[in-house]
Amino acid sequence: MTDIIIAYGCEIRDTGNERDVVAYLNANADSAGTGKWTYPKGAKTHTVRLVYTKSEFAAALDKSGAVVVYDGHSRIGQGPVFGPARTPTCPGITAFPTNPWDDNFRMGWDFAAIDCIGDIMHHGINPAEFRLPTSVKGVFASKGLLKIVEDAIAAKSTRCGTPKAWRSLSACFPREAARVNCRGGSPLAGRHYYRARKGGTDFDTLVKVGDADLKKQKLACAVLFMNSCSSKRHFLGALRRRKAAAKSKCMFYVTGDSCSANTTLLFLKAVLAGTDVSKQSKAILKVMNGLAGSGFISLEK
Repeated sequence: MTDIIIAYGCEIRDTGNERDVVAYLNANADSAGTGKWTYPKGAKTHTVRLVYTKSEFAAALDKSGAVVVYDGHSRIGQGPVFGPARTPTCPGITAFPTNPWDDNFRMGWDFAAIDCIGDIMHHGINPAEFRLPTSVKGVFASKGLLKIVEDAIAAKSTRCGTPKAWRSLSACFPREAARVNCRGGSPLAGRHYYRARKGGTDFDTLVKVGDADLKKQKLACAVLFMNSCSSKRHFLGALRRRKAAAKSKCMFYVTGDSCSANTTLLFLKAVLAGTDVSKQSKAILKVMNGLAGSGFISLEK
């Protein structure tokens, strides 16, 4: 019997994509309880579970032979996030003492490059800032991310007008740095930026990420489909490192770009039809990538 576990993240769990998967399962499989089905009707060759929490996603990664899908946001490389249905874009502190958008499953590079206004303020998060090192030796990151750090180090300046330098938001854009978010905090105060958008509409900064959560996993699953925007760029490096350390045989489906199509449903149908997606990828990749908004999915070791 093949176990299929689909983990839906914040916001995506409230979309028509999730509802279409539920409708398909209700029509073609037997209910085995809330969020659980056996397929096909009247038989049990597959079990399907839909989960919505970080702990359930972690458990899925360690379920031997399972086919696991994460359908949610990459959070610009900060990692998957989970929350209750209709989680607000910027959750108030009273209703959400812990902000779901700031409670990532850590499975990436040492740091991520994110937007100060478009992400930190937008979601009311307050991620730890990545401390600029004196060199990139020993830093686990992609070539693109390392180039940002190398340029900032080479700038040798904190002056507001120096391009690519690691500059203080409070010193250079005090009004923006003092802004208060929906949770009553000022998460930009004391932060640094390496690039300002035209007219100071937004600022790019670096925040700590790492792969602390992924390191706890055995990756006993047979397949992991990271159906989130640019998951190849954000997570494949850490996934491969953990796979080697854990001596796992898990295979990874990842996206090369932003994605919005319901490729999770197509992937689910292929697995239920008996396709061994750990090996037979050509046909399912053609079908999924034939959809607009697929994100250019690939199978990686």
